[in-house]
Amino acid sequence: MFLLSYTTCSKPFQAADYEYSYKLEFECFFNSYQQSLKPQVQHFYQGKKEMTHEQKEAGYSSPHWKGDGPLEVGQECPILIKVPVKSLDITWGNDARFWQSITLSDHDTRETEFEQGMLLLQVNWIEVKGTLNITPTKDTKYEIFYVVKFRVDAFGWHSAPIKFKVRHKGEETHSHVMALESYREKHDVWHEIPGGEFSVMASKDPELVEFGIFEVDSDWWKGGMVLGGVKIKEKSG
Repeated sequence: MFLLSYTTCSKPFQAADYEYSYKLEFECFFNSYQQSLKPQVQHFYQGKKEMTHEQKEAGYSSPHWKGDGPLEVGQECPILIKVPVKSLDITWGNDARFWQSITLSDHDTRETEFEQGMLLLQVNWIEVKGTLNITPTKDTKYEIFYVVKFRVDAFGWHSAPIKFKVRHKGEETHSHVMALESYREKHDVWHEIPGGEFSVMASKDPELVEFGIFEVDSDWWKGGMVLGGVKIKEKSG
């Protein structure tokens, strides 16, 4: 799944070409590393399965983070719904090789309005999803924003466009693809990256909204991104 094949990796080392040899060594390492993960990745994308009772009793845990945290709904107008990272489903999010849970600094908390974050160390495929049951008291349009910061050593985003999706009441209502390289270039700055819109009509019954970001098509490894959470803002006008 990498740009360099095994035949390329067997090219004789050229001592005078340090830059090439360093890149070659790096690519060969990840080639072997990715091959070791391939069976796990293929198994997961055949469909998630709940652990059996015996597995839970034996202390097994899933490598994928299942969101279980509360949402925060502001009382201000326009309405702001804050979705912390612990409320999101993150593929490989419970595996320390790929994602790391972090406590944001006081400064970052003031900037983002979130206290916890998830640091993406390295991953080939990205899948982050959230759900929202909303009971609208009036006809309202909302915008979704992913609160993200890229570290100075972030890598892989120039060749891996991210897909943003929104589903409302079981039907896909929004989808767009965006390269995040322009955000990566402004490192150590928090960005609110637009992830789509949805509209709800006044109702006494809750409506299910699903949203997420995905990159499962390329073979490119990505890392160095901090996800602070998701903000869902009422759109005026």
